[in-house]
Amino acid sequence: MIGKLLGDIIAENDTPMLDRAFLETADFKTLAESSDRCVVVGRRGTGKSALAYRLKKYWKAQEKTYVSIITPDEDQIIGLRDIFSFFGDNFLHIKAAAKLSWRYALFMELIIFFSAHYKYGKFVDTRNIRSHIPLWKDRNRSLTSKLRIKLKEIISKGESPQSTIADLADELNLNQVESTLIDALEKANFHFRLLIDRLDEGYTPDSIGVAMVDGLVQTVIDLNSRGNSHLSAIVFLRDNMHRSIAFNDPDFTRNIEGQVLRLHWDEYSLFNLICNRLRIAFNKKTENNNKLWNSCCAQEMRGKEGFRIALRLTLYRPRDILVLLNNAFLDSASKNSKVLLTENIEASAKSISEHRLTDLHKEYETIFPAIDLFTSSFVGSKTKISITEACEYVETILIKDDHSKKQQRDVVFFENSLQVLQRLYGIGFIGLFDQKHGSFVFCHDGRDPKKEVLNQGTMLIHPCYWLALNTTEKDIDLENAEDIYDEYDIEISSISDEQRKSRIGSLMSEFNSIEIGKKGAYEFESWCHQVIRLIFAGSLCNIELHPNTNGLQQRDIVATNLCETPIWKRILQDYKARQIVFEIKNYSDLGASEYRQMNSYLCKEYGSLGFFITRDPDNNLRKGKDLNWTKELYYDHEKIIIKLSQKYLLKHLSKLRSPQKHDAANKELNKLLDTYIRKYLKINCR
Repeated sequence: MIGKLLGDIIAENDTPMLDRAFLETADFKTLAESSDRCVVVGRRGTGKSALAYRLKKYWKAQEKTYVSIITPDEDQIIGLRDIFSFFGDNFLHIKAAAKLSWRYALFMELIIFFSAHYKYGKFVDTRNIRSHIPLWKDRNRSLTSKLRIKLKEIISKGESPQSTIADLADELNLNQVESTLIDALEKANFHFRLLIDRLDEGYTPDSIGVAMVDGLVQTVIDLNSRGNSHLSAIVFLRDNMHRSIAFNDPDFTRNIEGQVLRLHWDEYSLFNLICNRLRIAFNKKTENNNKLWNSCCAQEMRGKEGFRIALRLTLYRPRDILVLLNNAFLDSASKNSKVLLTENIEASAKSISEHRLTDLHKEYETIFPAIDLFTSSFVGSKTKISITEACEYVETILIKDDHSKKQQRDVVFFENSLQVLQRLYGIGFIGLFDQKHGSFVFCHDGRDPKKEVLNQGTMLIHPCYWLALNTTEKDIDLENAEDIYDEYDIEISSISDEQRKSRIGSLMSEFNSIEIGKKGAYEFESWCHQVIRLIFAGSLCNIELHPNTNGLQQRDIVATNLCETPIWKRILQDYKARQIVFEIKNYSDLGASEYRQMNSYLCKEYGSLGFFITRDPDNNLRKGKDLNWTKELYYDHEKIIIKLSQKYLLKHLSKLRSPQKHDAANKELNKLLDTYIRKYLKINCR
């Protein structure tokens, strides 16, 4: 297919190219010829699964060797999380349980394979583990599914988590299981090689998720370090998972660090990889890679410099360059050309960058509705800018309050620009310069997920978004590219939830310290201004405190009615109120002067409906002053004055903790207006 001329970026779908054009790198030869390193770490797209596929093929060609690739199922990993949550939230406890469990599961899987083998089954003596065999013989279940069933059975016995961990090896009959397998391998003089890949399926980077992976990594290391020549294993890890283990496991340096092989790609290796595939794709016999590349390119794209033009638009990984060149050749073919030009590369890179930015928006829009507003504020900017400059960019979004209803409700919770940058750092859109490492740190690389955005500092927009944002820089060099990661398994829901709850909690505490009466009047006005901006976000905009200080009519708070919800459409249609007045009274009892003052405010664009916000405990109108003055203004002047209590504001401020209840304030206001018309103003209609 012309759209995948150089192969598929998913290793499982790329076997034709992997069979014919695989580049045997130094990393491949190290793994194939020795067992010194059993933990292979690489960023997304660095060829881990391709390496596993070719290692399996290489070892299968050897005599008396069986190779198995184990890839856990996403749904069963999620199910295992539920099982391991039984052990609490202590990382070391979960890791200990996971290590024993994975060891048991791997041994049982190999025993079942061995016992079913027509030639070697006779060497397997399962008499001491007879009770385990029926479950593991079930071919309709995966390894993780069978492990989940076994652990569920053990946990159901009702022991405490600590006791369960202490007894787990005995419950799993682990010593007998291990000796059964090792005895069989030695008698048959047979070698098992395990390759464990795609551990990111169903992975979540919390204590349970990291401990489960850590336990499996420790199991693999133990298998290789026991000195048994008949059994070895390799586990493939994404870099962010490896970093999370390093961060959480206190024994990482002693047990894991020395076992790691980190995949590395440079310009030379990537050039050879591409040329191998070009040779197959175009059925060329040319052995010299430079000549081969030049035969597929024209103008500036020829030679090593031409390849560098393409490479600078990637993060120096096989997946990046394959996607870029596949799309570039497709663009070239659409223009009836058989060679690559710079314009084909640039068109491909631009399209990829736009898709990546769109994917970022889609991934986070439910928990970060204003994401596209804030990322678009960097269109045309430099890629590397000071935090101060970045704050100025996002401030252009924060100062507006006429965004879409959903976006405005997200925007209004940001108290300042630094909070926005913290959220953008949390999703990997920007990286922060780290003096210690001398490089930019991105949250999703697992290195420093809690790094704080400070005023003094420098940030870098992630290179994969540069072309989509039309930034001033267009490419990146190898030194910087190798230190940038794009693993999108982080969760920012907690960031936005914590930010929302923190803002609400702060306002709640602030209210409790405001004195009733003249002494606390200014503080109460300011507090009401903030709360109105929050609970009516997306419904009202341009919400100003004392907008006409020098005028004769000094209204407390005025907001523009956007008519985005039924109640505010109703207020405009029935009461002609485009500008909404809120008079703030830091006391309970309202009298003639307050109502007369409000009456004078309601004219022209302010319509015939306004609001008092008072320190009353509820919204009810009391017989006497409240009710009498409300009726008088309605019957004599055709104006409705609605009283909103402190309780109303506090209640709906509290409800904002749940995004599903964002419209509660508007719905209650609609009912309150009905109450005024049907109950308080129902008699003496004129």
